[in-house]
Amino acid sequence: MNGGVTSGGPRRATRLAWAAACAVALAAITSGSVRAEDLPLCPIDTNDAYALTVGALTGPQGADAVIEIAPKPGCAGVERFKKVQLKTYAADGALEDVRNIVDVPAPGGTAEVAAGQIGRSQRLEAEVLVQTGTPPRTYVLRGEATARLRPDLVVAGVFARAHTTTVRPVDVVVDVHEQNGDTGAEASVRLMLGDELLADPAPVTVTAGGTASVTFEDVTLSDPLETKLSVRVTDAQPAETNTMNNSGTATVDVTEHELDRSLVFVPSLGGYGAQMNGHVYAGVLPAPPASMPGLEEKVKALEPQLVRIFFSDVQEAMLPRLDSFEKTVELADEAGATINITYQSAARAQNNPNALMEVFAAELDKLVRAKGATNLRWVTIQNEPNDTRITPQTIEMLYRTLAAKLTARGLRDQIRFMGGDLVEFGDNDLPNPNHHTWWNYMAEHMTDILDAYSVHIYWNYWDIPRMEFRLKDVRQIVLEDLPAEARKPVYVTEFGVRGILRLNGAPAVPQPGFWEDGTPLARSNIAAFQQLWFNIESAQLGYAGTAKWDAFWGKYDSSYNASHYLIGPPEEGWPLFPSYHALRLLLSTTQRGWQAIGVAPWEDDDWKLSDTNRANDQPEKEIVGYASDAGDLTLVGLDTHGRGLNGVSDQAPSYSIGGLPPNTNLNLVLWNANGNGENSFAGTVATGSTGVARFSVPLHAAFALTTAPVS
Repeated sequence: MNGGVTSGGPRRATRLAWAAACAVALAAITSGSVRAEDLPLCPIDTNDAYALTVGALTGPQGADAVIEIAPKPGCAGVERFKKVQLKTYAADGALEDVRNIVDVPAPGGTAEVAAGQIGRSQRLEAEVLVQTGTPPRTYVLRGEATARLRPDLVVAGVFARAHTTTVRPVDVVVDVHEQNGDTGAEASVRLMLGDELLADPAPVTVTAGGTASVTFEDVTLSDPLETKLSVRVTDAQPAETNTMNNSGTATVDVTEHELDRSLVFVPSLGGYGAQMNGHVYAGVLPAPPASMPGLEEKVKALEPQLVRIFFSDVQEAMLPRLDSFEKTVELADEAGATINITYQSAARAQNNPNALMEVFAAELDKLVRAKGATNLRWVTIQNEPNDTRITPQTIEMLYRTLAAKLTARGLRDQIRFMGGDLVEFGDNDLPNPNHHTWWNYMAEHMTDILDAYSVHIYWNYWDIPRMEFRLKDVRQIVLEDLPAEARKPVYVTEFGVRGILRLNGAPAVPQPGFWEDGTPLARSNIAAFQQLWFNIESAQLGYAGTAKWDAFWGKYDSSYNASHYLIGPPEEGWPLFPSYHALRLLLSTTQRGWQAIGVAPWEDDDWKLSDTNRANDQPEKEIVGYASDAGDLTLVGLDTHGRGLNGVSDQAPSYSIGGLPPNTNLNLVLWNANGNGENSFAGTVATGSTGVARFSVPLHAAFALTTAPVS
């Protein structure tokens, strides 16, 4: 903790002035440039030899006469008074008291002599005998003074901002007032935290009846606590009449984090959600029809904001699958999700684009007008095209063909195009595997046709830097490397965390594999924790939305069956995995269209790639804010030191967040508080007058602090 100091007011101490005058005279006498025969002799007459100044300061403890004798040129300095006689007079002029003091030390020609009880404005006369020279000569000097009340310094105010953070220093301003009105003073001002001195003592000079300010600059308060600063005025000269009123305090609410509404990551949130398998009603894998209402209930309870569904004119050519696809779209629409339909037949459509884009446009028209899917808002052509032999030119051609078909049907204003769906690198034997090839092509040729971009990101649970690298790398491409006119909202339309595919020598299993103790990763708390962290970080890095792969048990075709589900298989009653509840925490406390906003501190390593093009963020608390124009507010966060926990920790990190609405009760919802992977209501958190929330969250858990009603 540290601070610089500035103080106001000139220094005008009488004794210092006399000392300066004496120093000037002495310098003139001892200067090597003056010859001894040129020095004047000390005059015989007292008034020509010495100047006497008398002052009297009084207070409850009695009065002191301040006597100063200054030699004139040629006269020796005075270091001792042979005798001092003090006379005090009543208001009517009558002599009230006489005091005689002999052999008074007077270093530098100045002495304070006790004068007894003297009232304010009472007259005092002083007669002083000094003896100097060789042979000694006695001089008698006389003077008088009216007693002035000693100063009384008070701390008139201590001012500092009511709230700060552990990384933002504050200035502390102290006003010192002299309230007796007769005499000014010099003093020191000390700024303390308990017994700790926070800065060097600051000098202050206050005139009689005046006020002076001292500023302690850049004081760092490193503990995230409500902090009481204390100030004390000490070492006053002249001494004060009262030292019991020399202190003051100020309270600064110090937090580790602060909501920063000026740091807007996402101007309008596109939403969070998941991929929904369009074949779940079709019997690709047997889902008992009687079980489907149970699945539908749980999908609607999730309240996904964004849902992605595949459409293949080959797969959906079979009536049961087409019917299943349309029912899945209806389910997503009833759940309130914005829907993205991803076309999966680009390899076939490139040979007959006009006819097949007409088929696709007709199906989209049917979904919107006949099936009432008013939330169908996005179309993407081809999943992961840079992992196929399809060229960027072909994808552009298909988008433009489809745009013409939708325009003719009056649907282009409703259905926008989300282009990309890129992985970082496809197989090396493909013509365009590097995602940079596709980003550059889209920026140069497709900015007029695309309304947003999309990517896919997966990582192993033990390799968090991979997750962070992908998020930061794509952010840099879209928001920095592409020309300004080509920058668009970017979505993650697939993401997930992978585990161990071959455990203890057993045969390899489908993704996502296992946690190290043999728990299927999709059923683990660690997958849920890391995927919620992924959503938090995606918002911090400016992604408009994400869709988890995938929402529920199912099979896409005979060759692919991954198990990244949020909702497990029907034979178990469509169980809800921890990732379902973790995503539900986010979905129940945010809405599409809200802003994603920053929570300070926000440093370079939070969003930049390192020089080695790897993620360089350190384990820490990750928090992001969401706010609506209507005043709704949610903060979602977790401590990433819990990234490797599948069980329960006895640690519960404390959170302190400022910049919140003052005097407000916010709802605190926790995911996995008890280690069961579910959500629970933890009560309300009051922000107080400074707008600060303080609470604790288990290390293995995550939180949402929100104005939204919760159940």
